Amino acid sequence: MRKPILRTLMHNSTFKTRLWIGIVSIVILAIWVTGVSSQYLASRLLERKTAELSQMMIGKSAQALEEKLRKVRLSVLTFMMSPPFEDILRASPGTEASYYSYFALNNALQVPLVQMQLIEPSIDSVLVSTPIGEFYSVTGAKRTNLDFADTPLSRIMQEKTLPLWVPAHRDGLFENSGRVLSLLIEPISAYRGTDVQVVVNVRESAIKEYAETNVVGDSGSIAVIDAAGNPVMDEHSRFVAPMREAAFQSEVNAGRNHFEYRFEGKEYLVNWAKVTFPDNWMIFYFQPKAVLLKDIRYMWWATLVIVLALIPLALILSKWMTGLLIRPLYRLQRLMSRAGDNDLSVRFSSDYRDEVAQVGERFNIMLVKIEQLIQNVTEAEKQKRVSEVKALQAQIDPHFLYNTLNTILWKSQSRKQEDVKEMIVSLSQLFRLGLNNGHDLTTVAKEVDHVSRYLSLQQQCYEELFTYEITVEEGLEEQPLLKILLQPLVENSILHGFRSEGHTGRIIIRVYREGTFIVCKVEDNGEGFDKERVEAGLVEAGRQEHGGYALLNVYTRLRLHYGDKAAMELESEPYKLTAVTLRFPGEYEDN
Repeated sequence: MRKPILRTLMHNSTFKTRLWIGIVSIVILAIWVTGVSSQYLASRLLERKTAELSQMMIGKSAQALEEKLRKVRLSVLTFMMSPPFEDILRASPGTEASYYSYFALNNALQVPLVQMQLIEPSIDSVLVSTPIGEFYSVTGAKRTNLDFADTPLSRIMQEKTLPLWVPAHRDGLFENSGRVLSLLIEPISAYRGTDVQVVVNVRESAIKEYAETNVVGDSGSIAVIDAAGNPVMDEHSRFVAPMREAAFQSEVNAGRNHFEYRFEGKEYLVNWAKVTFPDNWMIFYFQPKAVLLKDIRYMWWATLVIVLALIPLALILSKWMTGLLIRPLYRLQRLMSRAGDNDLSVRFSSDYRDEVAQVGERFNIMLVKIEQLIQNVTEAEKQKRVSEVKALQAQIDPHFLYNTLNTILWKSQSRKQEDVKEMIVSLSQLFRLGLNNGHDLTTVAKEVDHVSRYLSLQQQCYEELFTYEITVEEGLEEQPLLKILLQPLVENSILHGFRSEGHTGRIIIRVYREGTFIVCKVEDNGEGFDKERVEAGLVEAGRQEHGGYALLNVYTRLRLHYGDKAAMELESEPYKLTAVTLRFPGEYEDN
């Protein structure tokens, strides 16, 4: 499977390049995240502030509209408390009035009508319907062919509770009148029981203008609906349709004063407030989100420009910083190269106490330990070769050779040719197996053959002095082990264990596995040795104790080859059991 190209490039790059790429990536990522997050937070903050400002404005508009409608109603109430209006009420119940009396009442009513319109200029026209006739301002062009009782407003007044505001509509009572909102009201004086109805028409444009007084800018649109959900003004506005949708109503019912709503493919920020007086109207302010948040786009572009401008600066500074940081590593690398060329005298020094300085200190310590290790290995190798020479010299010990050759001569004279032949072959094989072609390690089979040859020669020289037995656990024949381990131990048993006359010796050699360790054990029933003194001599590794070089030589070579994992155990009970046990790791490979 092929590695990704980016990973391959990183693997083939220098540490300086990877460090530079890492710093650049982190810096650019930090710049980008900072820019994007700041732009996002600023946009959200601006959006929230805009929504709060819009809500404040629509709230003020609702208050202003409510005050305006209160003012209109107050003007109407003031009008209905005027003496001319009281005269009309007194004349109304079943009174037959002449044209002159009707004209006089209507003429007297003009003064409070003009005063009311002066107080509230948004009032377009006023109609007072009574049983004796209809009264209105002489400045208004009343349609004479249309009675109030025949209009929809009259039916509304009979069916619903008054006072009542009627949403904007085309006025049919007066000539040259535009769209108006009508306030339907009854007198509140002592003559309330009379069948008198008052219609006050307020110009839609004036009310709309007043509702939009507190709205800043021209990006938004105002819409007002009554408690039934019908538009109070601009019934043909495109914002009427979404206000009747269930999703829009659910947003309003959720109690949020501002929310986002999408219709006609555009996002709008909607703010609304209640106009408690007169009939729980609701005023909505629709603002296109794209226009409202156009400054955010400027912020986004400004952020992008700043980020793109900072990236080249980050590249330059990161390259300089990378070189500054990597300089100690380069110096350490040069020192390591010199050390690799066998110059162990180099040392790293730094004025800093950072991780590179700590690595340099470890490098210095490593060099000191390497020098010590080289000295130790040189000394150990020297000791190893000395021990091997001694082991080989032991096989050609003059006393052993003298006894062996003398026995061969004696048997030759006695015409024991087979014995002579066997002893010569054993002596030859003994030397050949001991040399082992110069290798340090041999196999269990060869080591056992080697010690068997030695025991066979010694039995020929010292007849009836001892017997021996060798057992090897099955499967260990090809197990590697250090050469010439058993022969020195057997030699100790023969030369120092069986010196007493009249005592037949017995030597038992066993090789077996114990876990992951190989155990070689040599036992005899000779006179034994002082265990404490021999063990002390092994620990001190000083002089050769009683018994020659054998135990110390074997112990030293075991430790040199197997280290602390090798062990030698001693047991000694005179004429019963004297044993030397060697334990070392199995499957050891010769270097």
